[in-house]
Amino acid sequence: MAHEISNRLVSRPKVEGLPLIGLAILILGSLLLAGYSQWQKAQQPDTQLVGWLEQRALLFSDGADGSVWVTDAQSGQRLAPIEGEAGFARGVLRSLAQARMRAGGSASEPFWLSVNTQGGLTLADPVSGRQVDLTSFGPSNLAVFATYLERREPVEKSVARQLVGEAPNTK
Repeated sequence: MAHEISNRLVSRPKVEGLPLIGLAILILGSLLLAGYSQWQKAQQPDTQLVGWLEQRALLFSDGADGSVWVTDAQSGQRLAPIEGEAGFARGVLRSLAQARMRAGGSASEPFWLSVNTQGGLTLADPVSGRQVDLTSFGPSNLAVFATYLERREPVEKSVARQLVGEAPNTK
């Protein structure tokens, strides 16, 4: 009896015939569908970034009081500092600054804050090539950086499509 119980515990069900063919068709169909989806995606033109509605070159530096000083790189005008904890803003700036230092850049080169025609807000470092899509982090985190632009709210996609013909407003 002990031998009979151990054989039942060790034996495995066999998948043969029609169930095996059904599983093979299901797996093959899934792979073909995934491949077709990727092929379709590759055939579509990239319409993610059509252009920029507004751009501003900004310099960030540490203030003596622990705040982050923000300066317009083109005019030299000191803008409202990032004060308090501002964990999101400090995290984004620290990440971009570290990538810039690894790329051999300096703090004297500006970052670019841009509103694209799709309504997104992006902070980019031309030295390291890194950019952060600030829109994906929610409205409260977006507002920290949006205050440094004239167009302070995200642009509706329908409005952005109408503005595509405009030249970017470079400040």
